[in-house]
Amino acid sequence: MPVDYYPNKSIEELSQLLEKLQKRQTEGTLTEVSGAGIRTVKTLTPGNARVEVEVLRILYSLHLRAVGTGDAAKYPNPYASKIRRTRARYTFS
Repeated sequence: MPVDYYPNKSIEELSQLLEKLQKRQTEGTLTEVSGAGIRTVKTLTPGNARVEVEVLRILYSLHLRAVGTGDAAKYPNPYASKIRRTRARYTFS
């Protein structure tokens, strides 16, 4: 069962978080760490799995708030139609 990870956030705050995560998903981020004379630069490429999980969590929180206000069509439940299992089927023509 999904959990609301952002119970104290409003729809506006969640929308801003969603925009930031979507931007990070498309562009990636650059992290620089320096210590003991060693400098490390790490680039997180687009498609980071952690960002996808956070986006799902925010969309679910938005869905819960939309249901509470009666506007459930604006933010559908992201877990309702999630593909959980697939099966390969090969056909010959």
